[in-house]
Amino acid sequence: MNFFFGSNGSGKTTISRAFAGDESLDIAHDWNDSVPMAITVYNRDFVDQVLRESSRIPGVFVLGESSVDAEARLEAIEKDGGERQRAHDKLDQAKHSLTDATTKQDIANDDLKSAAWTKYKAMIAEHGALTSAFTGRGGIGNDSKKLLKELLSMDEPSDDITPPTIDELLADAEAIFADDATARYELSQVPLFTAEVHDGHALLGEKVVGSSEVSLSELVERLGNSDWVSEGRGYLRDANGLCPFCQQEAPKDLAVQLATMFDDHYAAQIEKRDAFASAFREWADNVTKAENVYGEDAKAQLDPVRYRDARAALKVKITRNLAEIDKKERTPSEKVTFYAIDEQVDALNSVIDEANTKIRDHNRLVQSRRGERPKLVTRCWRYLSEVLLKDELAKYRRKAPGLQTGVDVTQGRADRAAKELQRLDQEVRDLQRSVESSKPVIHQINHLLRRSGFTSFEIVESKELQDGYMLSRDGVALHERSLSEGERTFIAFLYYFYRLDGREPAEGAGRTIAVIDDPISSLDSDVLFIVGALVRNLINRALSGQDRISQVILLTHNVYFHKEITHLRHGDSEAGRGYYVIRKHLSAPSDIEPHSKNPITTEYQRLWGEVRRAVDGEQTSIVGLENILRRILESYFRIMGNGIWEEELVPLLTASERPVLRSLFTWVNEGSHSVFEDVHYSPGPASLQTYLDVFRRVFREARHEAHYNMMLYGKQSLNMSAEEANTENSESSDTN
Repeated sequence: MNFFFGSNGSGKTTISRAFAGDESLDIAHDWNDSVPMAITVYNRDFVDQVLRESSRIPGVFVLGESSVDAEARLEAIEKDGGERQRAHDKLDQAKHSLTDATTKQDIANDDLKSAAWTKYKAMIAEHGALTSAFTGRGGIGNDSKKLLKELLSMDEPSDDITPPTIDELLADAEAIFADDATARYELSQVPLFTAEVHDGHALLGEKVVGSSEVSLSELVERLGNSDWVSEGRGYLRDANGLCPFCQQEAPKDLAVQLATMFDDHYAAQIEKRDAFASAFREWADNVTKAENVYGEDAKAQLDPVRYRDARAALKVKITRNLAEIDKKERTPSEKVTFYAIDEQVDALNSVIDEANTKIRDHNRLVQSRRGERPKLVTRCWRYLSEVLLKDELAKYRRKAPGLQTGVDVTQGRADRAAKELQRLDQEVRDLQRSVESSKPVIHQINHLLRRSGFTSFEIVESKELQDGYMLSRDGVALHERSLSEGERTFIAFLYYFYRLDGREPAEGAGRTIAVIDDPISSLDSDVLFIVGALVRNLINRALSGQDRISQVILLTHNVYFHKEITHLRHGDSEAGRGYYVIRKHLSAPSDIEPHSKNPITTEYQRLWGEVRRAVDGEQTSIVGLENILRRILESYFRIMGNGIWEEELVPLLTASERPVLRSLFTWVNEGSHSVFEDVHYSPGPASLQTYLDVFRRVFREARHEAHYNMMLYGKQSLNMSAEEANTENSESSDTN
């Protein structure tokens, strides 16, 4: 049983229309036993429908005279242990087996989902550049269920296709996923130094000495000091006739012999040597400078270990050759070795070539980013599936077919059992149509109309339509425009009520949900009472669990009617009742607030509830309590008591109590409407209990203590003697 309270315009009728199947509204039913129930809705639309078409009420089908064969068949289906019950038992068994099968499948899915989510999050945490492959439009975001669904939709890995590596994915992600990715310049290669094309290369392995045609050359050659002699020539000019080598008087032809010995041929050899040395030094310097002009993004594509090793090996050869060249320059007559460097240059260029290949791939991806992005996303998913989750997915795929077979088989059993139950329900409806008559129901409605005071109205059979009925006054058919709103609402609700009593649900299975939206619009108090009694009848039938009325959903805006139907009478229980308040907002859709207890009370009851909390010792604002106490006194004595007030109540109290009561009167006269001066009263926490005591004394001395006890203690007050009431109040006073 569900009670919805909401103001006009809050959406009550919209809710009822959704239950009625309005095509413009969407509602999802969650059936308790997987078999739909009939939903019968009473609302304004229902009233218009049944009192609009030619002023006729559609026939109300109930159990009437029936054929023996139809009744026998109905008995076979609906009796205890009959076909319907057996069909229900089969459905319950099938649903139990289906639950077991789906639970096993869910456990396997949850295990895989948990493992997949853990490894996915770890991968993203370590390699944030790949995040774009799994997020954004069409991605999984932060949804582990979507992750699992995507993984299970992927094809199984093929042994013929190698899965991508993380390094490949990261390299491509820089070009495709990064919004600021740009093309990179390729790295320049190290040019080969072809020593053989230089004339001076051959001289490195030869002695470079002067001419042997002079007599002095024999001595120089024997001593092997050609380089020393060549260098000493420069000192002969300034030696003042002395020999720069032995400091003795120099022979007159010494200068001529030295010039002849170190002739143009020697000078040419030295020039070739120097040209070779200069060329190699320039090449070596360019090799060193080339590394410094590499861009950082481009350098990042180099294999750091291989590049370092190749460059170090080349540097060793360059250093050794420079040392040999230096030696040749110092001593031309000495043979030196030039070490081949082609192998080291080729090794370094091989590393650079690999980096340039990556750079070209990167630039290609940058230029075709739109087309390459889906491909990279697919490869990222393959890496997650085929590398990180290879074992987990393989294990799941081995178990999945068996688990799915179990679900399919048990689902098939449940579907067949549900269809059989629906077939039986349809057969029952067909049998009911064949044996029911509307006259008994019309008799009941007319009887209730007369009991309700509508003696000038009755429902009569239509002469135009079999099983159709019209409203009649004094034997004259009436059009629906001649009825008041209250009469239309009441008659339509009677039709609805007896339709529920019938055995012909509009749609669905044998059990029925009754949805009732504001059945008391424009009704007087007598009719409101009757409607309330009928609604309570439906509620009790639904709560019994034995009736075809399985559930009642009632929506209303009328506080009195809400209290009338929700009031718990002696022996009633809160069990099976739900309370909801529909809140209307100006700029947003209405929302529904659930409550465990009935939230709709009168203001007078609410004020007494606050007093009860204060009596029980709950922390209470003294200013707020004073206002509550004076409002109760004013409502009960001054308004309901026809003017009982200060001059009648003050004399009933002791001299010490009268100022306290007068301060409440001051509140009535001034406090609730304006600021009052401390001369009248200065509130303080210590006086809270005093006010409660004086408040109780007013009711006792005015001989209305029974009302005080009833409002404060409810049903408990019926069994309380005066002494018990005093004891209860004294204990509460001690607590405060």
